[in-house]
Amino acid sequence: GGTRTAGQAVDDATIGTRLKAALAADPELSAMKINVDTLQGNVKLKGQVKSMKEWRKAGELARSIDGVKSVDNQLVISG
Repeated sequence: GGTRTAGQAVDDATIGTRLKAALAADPELSAMKINVDTLQGNVKLKGQVKSMKEWRKAGELARSIDGVKSVDNQLVISG
């Protein structure tokens, strides 16, 4: 590993790990099958949720993770 400057992005693996932990810690989202794909700080969410509320919450959680630049929420609401 090289030296890290303060403005450098958190790496994708770390973002993915943190987001998966956040999803697992959420009582509603932990039961859902949510696939997290991170590329250069851009997170793609795939899988199924049961409601618009959960869809929104997953996106907000993803955006709250340090280092995330954008979130592509491709979750399907399966009601």
